[in-house]
Amino acid sequence: MDLLFDLGNTRMKIACRDAAGVRSLATLAWDASDFLARWHDLDITPPERIAIANVTRSHRLDALQALLAVRFADVPPRIAQTEAQCGRLHIAYAQPQKLGVDRFLALLAASQQPQLQLLVGLGTAMTIDALAANGQHLGGLIVPGVRLMRKAMTRAAPNVDWHDGAHCIDFASDTASALESGIWCALAGAVERSAQRLAMSAAAAPLVLLHGGDAPMLAAQLALPVRRDALLVMRGLAAYLDAGVAQSRPMSD
Repeated sequence: MDLLFDLGNTRMKIACRDAAGVRSLATLAWDASDFLARWHDLDITPPERIAIANVTRSHRLDALQALLAVRFADVPPRIAQTEAQCGRLHIAYAQPQKLGVDRFLALLAASQQPQLQLLVGLGTAMTIDALAANGQHLGGLIVPGVRLMRKAMTRAAPNVDWHDGAHCIDFASDTASALESGIWCALAGAVERSAQRLAMSAAAAPLVLLHGGDAPMLAAQLALPVRRDALLVMRGLAAYLDAGVAQSRPMSD
């Protein structure tokens, strides 16, 4: 069994891969008061391999490795790093290490299917990546995510307020809902425009694949067919382990 970790800015997601495939085990919020209690309560079969994708602060990675050293001392974790080429996937960046590892792993998972795809990740930022059927990454976009847009707008314009319960509708009749609606309209517009441009350049309609915490909300705003895969990055981690390119990271002192 493989134990997989996806460390984001707000949460740590845990999954496993066994004979039945990749499945989610738990999601732990970093700032939750019961984080350690929930970690110790997790019933996890001792794994054969451990892989970690990290896009958050290094001290959180160090903390997880310390926990793993206590619980699974004989299984050194492997830290995923973006590679220029892995399996069928070829990254478009001239400096591959500049591509976030979460984007890389999502692309790696998607590249297992020989199909033109547009990958959309919804987290702190919204990322959009184009992938050719032959596994060639065609490049992508980074757009501020919904929470970043809310924060930026309310800080820059104090008279524009936002509150829980704001609605996302076509034409809002209050400021909070107008802001919420505008944010989702901007995100959906970026995806639809990217899908249109990719279809024009490739002379074929891409599969639009959504992943990340805000994927369900975005899917409801899009005027085009989409597929959602909440475990896309985890599937990429599993594929990365299978490719044998993950590098062990020394434990911190």
